[in-house]
Amino acid sequence: MTVLAGRGAGKTARGIAEDIWGKEDVAAVWYSDSWMRSQVRRWIPKAEALAAGGWRELVPRVAPEE
Repeated sequence: MTVLAGRGAGKTARGIAEDIWGKEDVAAVWYSDSWMRSQVRRWIPKAEALAAGGWRELVPRVAPEE
């Protein structure tokens, strides 16, 4: 949800990371090939896909009762 809120507010991946981990931690860890940057960049398309209806794939299908 934080990722989607950040995207909706026009934040960059770094801005979203600051919302999640805090400015100090991001300043210490964020660089071009850091795990943190990679993680946020992976979360963005996943969050957008879930918001676009992909969450339905996570819901177990139940056979209708007869």
